Amino acid sequence: MSPSIIEEAKKAQPLLYDDTLVGDVTEIFLEMKPIFLIIAADSFIYFGDLDPLFSSIVGGLEDGGFVAFNLENVSTENERNLNKSKPDWRWQLTAYGRFAHKKEYVQQVGEKFSMKTLYYQTMDGFRYENNIEVRGHIFVMQKQVSDELSICNISL
Repeated sequence: MSPSIIEEAKKAQPLLYDDTLVGDVTEIFLEMKPIFLIIAADSFIYFGDLDPLFSSIVGGLEDGGFVAFNLENVSTENERNLNKSKPDWRWQLTAYGRFAHKKEYVQQVGEKFSMKTLYYQTMDGFRYENNIEVRGHIFVMQKQVSDELSICNISL
């Protein structure tokens, strides 16, 4: 997180934060290990390739730990076109400087790093850009312990 974003957050909610850190999140996850829970709202949207991010998440999480995050998705029309022209697309840089990710790509990266998707939900219309609805997703994943199944079931 940048220092200016942290300062704005503290001004908006002065009693909310016990501590704040400024730096590269991929380094911070590793420095703070072991972590049991990571919640990331509108922060992973600045990563295109998710491998480095998931590598640091897994490196920081304790076995059985959780990560909950949101990502953007491309528009329905763009998704249709991409699926036709480039079915193996993974992510796309948007005009607003954020990355939109394909659901299956996110889940594949999670599996590659021994993360099981426990919960998934579309989140369409969570933001508007120029009066156009932005599509998104919410993921909750758990770091697997060896080859065991998840140690927790989530139902919402």
